[in-house]
Amino acid sequence: MAADKFVTKQSPDQFLASKFKGTDVIGTDDKKIGDVSDILFDKDKKILAYIVGVGGFLGIGQKDVALDPAAFQQVPGSSANDYKLRLSMTKDELKNAPTFEPYKEARPATTSSNAPTRPMGAPPPATAPAPKQ
Repeated sequence: MAADKFVTKQSPDQFLASKFKGTDVIGTDDKKIGDVSDILFDKDKKILAYIVGVGGFLGIGQKDVALDPAAFQQVPGSSANDYKLRLSMTKDELKNAPTFEPYKEARPATTSSNAPTRPMGAPPPATAPAPKQ
């Protein structure tokens, strides 16, 4: 095993995704406008967006909006280990932003019958006469 592939310690300038999830997002007036519900990254492990849940109550009626990490400014929270993410947007602007839609793999159509299919408009198969005994 190559020892250079292991990370043994987090440095002060590194963050865990679990720490970001649930982080309050505040607007220009320092009031909460949502929270981070997920993080979008690409196959090269680059973070593309923070997914922010906005609106609703207890997750009901909430919509997700994806924003580039550069849109956020990290600001101190209520304790040394706490912080918030500030946006230069209002809650209404965030509510009116386009909804983020996660990728959903298309499922192939399935039929509930095991009967063979025939092309549309083709005549039904002829039935064979019963064998003589």
